[in-house]
Amino acid sequence: MFQKLANKYKYEVGLVERIKTVDLNTLQEAGINIVQMETVDLDGVLRGKFLPASKVKPDALGGFCSVVYQLTPSDDIWMTQHSSFENGFPDMIAVPDVETAIQWSWKPEIGAVIFDMQQKDGSPHPLAPRSVLKRVATRFAETGYQPVFGIEFEAFVMHRDEDLMAAGRHHEMKPFGQMRNAYRLNEAADVRDLAAAFITRMREAGIPVEVFHTELGYGAVEFALSPADPVRAADNATRAKTYFRQLCAERGLAATFMAKWKVGESGSGGHVHQSIWQNGENAFYGENGAFSSASLSYGAGLLKTMPDFSVIFRPNVNSYRRFSHKSWSPENASWGKDNRSAALRILGSQGRNAYRFEHRVPGADTNLYLSLAAMLAGGHYGLTHELSAPAFAEGNAALNTDFANLPKSLLEANRLFRESDIAKDYFGELFVEHYAASRENEWQHWLDWQAEQVTSFELNRYFSTL
Repeated sequence: MFQKLANKYKYEVGLVERIKTVDLNTLQEAGINIVQMETVDLDGVLRGKFLPASKVKPDALGGFCSVVYQLTPSDDIWMTQHSSFENGFPDMIAVPDVETAIQWSWKPEIGAVIFDMQQKDGSPHPLAPRSVLKRVATRFAETGYQPVFGIEFEAFVMHRDEDLMAAGRHHEMKPFGQMRNAYRLNEAADVRDLAAAFITRMREAGIPVEVFHTELGYGAVEFALSPADPVRAADNATRAKTYFRQLCAERGLAATFMAKWKVGESGSGGHVHQSIWQNGENAFYGENGAFSSASLSYGAGLLKTMPDFSVIFRPNVNSYRRFSHKSWSPENASWGKDNRSAALRILGSQGRNAYRFEHRVPGADTNLYLSLAAMLAGGHYGLTHELSAPAFAEGNAALNTDFANLPKSLLEANRLFRESDIAKDYFGELFVEHYAASRENEWQHWLDWQAEQVTSFELNRYFSTL
């Protein structure tokens, strides 16, 4: 996909098909009655409001409660200095990004706009993931290189059963499709129809899908998005997840992007392909087809910062159930040429414009704004410190002791992030402390649940034997 991008946009790296935006001044003339206001929370989930089209203008500011960065996936609220009873849960200022305004082709009466969050003085809100990504991207621009990201998601799709889900019996839902094979075409008419509808919708929303196919597992699918600059790539990926869920719900289906939704099935990755460009050329490509010194320093920075940033790539308790090289989920901060057991898979066999790294650590449950910010921070650190690159791993990278191990639990990963001077430098101390607190809160919910359970393990082991 990077080859296609470079051929089509010689000197506009990061721009795929330009998003077909609508003018916020003429929404009603375009037939739009309702606008979906979109913003992202700490977990990478789109949240928002529904507004009359007459209320949405390029210069019309809105309000959004600051508690959005203190909501768990299940909407438990936790307190901090930023939003609490003490300060009254104040509003942030919501500013529409006019370049993200689209009209849904599948429901033409509805538009959607991504809003940035600001503080009362007009500065970017330090806890807003989109602001964090813009902060790091601006700093990366000092290198003179233009980063390009292509994101792919794996997900599982089931026939929706609200009663089973309400009872916590998700595993009893019938999977979508009759086969568990990757890249299957036999008996795949239902998958093909879903793929066609999704690809069409996303194209018309300015979010090109490069490929859609089945993966290993009953109901498993994967789709990859066209490369783009960091903010647009994160916008597209976050919207695509939400819009895919919406499409599935319309068809009586349920999609999950959990990192590991069922023991015995594959995990769901959220892999990120990346390269840097300069003067319309792929700067990863070096002399005589070797990887350039810039690419090696960029990659060395990714490897060095990977343990510190692991909680960004694996942000939930469930994320660590996917942690196993046996399912091609990396266990250490490694890299190797076309090696799926490594954290960074080095790819360059499809021509100079396709030289890139595939970052294989994140699951599909990650916040893409924060993941891309972490990768940009690592790449920037490597470039500006001119880090030397370690040798590529041969064979099973997980067995190579030359690379640092990645943390194996949410608690361990969170500690590294909170104590990381590099994280504080790039993300800001305020964000690091707040995000770390959010992960501690999630860990505590897990401990509280465990304390209230007598598990099947305990019953099977002790009921009749003690």
